[in-house]
Amino acid sequence: MSREYKYDVAVVGGGSSGIAAAAGAAKSGAKTVLIERNPYLGGEATNSGVAAFCGFYTCGGDPVKVVAGVGDQVLQELQKLGNTMNYIVSAAGNKNVNFKPEYLKCALDNLMDAEGVDCLMHAALIGAKTEGNRILSLQCMDDEGAFTVTAGCFVDCTGDANLVRLSGARTIWGDEEGNVQAATLTFRLSGVDTSKPMTPNAVEKAVLQAKQEGIPYLTREKGFIQVVEDSDIVTVLLPSVIPKGLDARELTQLEKDGRRQVLSYVKALKKYMPGMEHCELALMGPSIGFRETRRMVGRETITADDVLQRTKRPDGIGRGGWKPEIHKSLNKMAVYMDVENGSYFDIPLGALQSADIENLYGAGRIVSSDVVGFAAVRVMGTCFATGHAAGVAAAYQAANGQADISKIRAELEKQGAIL
Repeated sequence: MSREYKYDVAVVGGGSSGIAAAAGAAKSGAKTVLIERNPYLGGEATNSGVAAFCGFYTCGGDPVKVVAGVGDQVLQELQKLGNTMNYIVSAAGNKNVNFKPEYLKCALDNLMDAEGVDCLMHAALIGAKTEGNRILSLQCMDDEGAFTVTAGCFVDCTGDANLVRLSGARTIWGDEEGNVQAATLTFRLSGVDTSKPMTPNAVEKAVLQAKQEGIPYLTREKGFIQVVEDSDIVTVLLPSVIPKGLDARELTQLEKDGRRQVLSYVKALKKYMPGMEHCELALMGPSIGFRETRRMVGRETITADDVLQRTKRPDGIGRGGWKPEIHKSLNKMAVYMDVENGSYFDIPLGALQSADIENLYGAGRIVSSDVVGFAAVRVMGTCFATGHAAGVAAAYQAANGQADISKIRAELEKQGAIL
């Protein structure tokens, strides 16, 4: 028996951008579905254990809030569940929001229920039916078989531009040479004495000593350890791999390499880093966290100049406050490109619109950008902003046939977004 579901807006991918897109579309009055292949929402925040939201605030001293709207709703829902927000200044000098990933799963369920979004988890996108330069429907798969989702507009929030690619629209892989940023398998340690320094320099000292002593499979020598107030559990961002593709064989090898590294890092930190003497491995991942894979070719492109010059524009649909953060080395920490403290750039709607498919939007880390632009917009706080805008724009276009930037901006402001 065939199954077909009809909506105004279909969002694929339930990470930060997908949550925001679905909520923004539903708030705009669109009948909305959110399709997610995992058994929970949250994307890298839950599936890869990245327990801090970067990008809600501008970088450096005197941070300015640049993301609100649906992003704020998520923070409020976390607080309702007892996950007190921990606003910290990271080792890189930026204001981040630490949270507990397991609480986030429930917070996102509650938010989607409250907004009336129809969530389909355990559902994988496997194809897109197109006609001319429009998507007509999605082909999806669950454990009962295939089903079809039709909609007026679609939003790709997969993080890997999967819908863009399956629709036949153009994508880009990495930089001009086809190189992407390093991916990281995070892991959590319990029993840590966080009164001892958990700085990148302390990590580096321990890892270098472990390498000298012959502990194998250690890649990055210097990295972040995320500490949660009043907890002996920390999140470690060290094991690193460079993805070459997204097929099953490649991903299998990356996951195996990452897990092998985790065990070596646990041994190294436990033996050589003060405060880690009694630590225990609590959780890996569960999945490798990708910083960069495919991204969409859009009607406009966010450039290095836009980000570094902090370009302002009257048709912006969100603000980006992060500075370019580029992880190209397996052994070293990220390279940061400096920007003025407290400054931001505007994100144009065209960077969220496919250049090839008229009813397809992309949000999160697939937005149309060059290498430096990408390195600033990929963080989760900014993903909330681009997702929110894409959802509102898709809802407006589904109802009216085309996008109207003034009406989209007005609706975003009505929904609490910062423009």
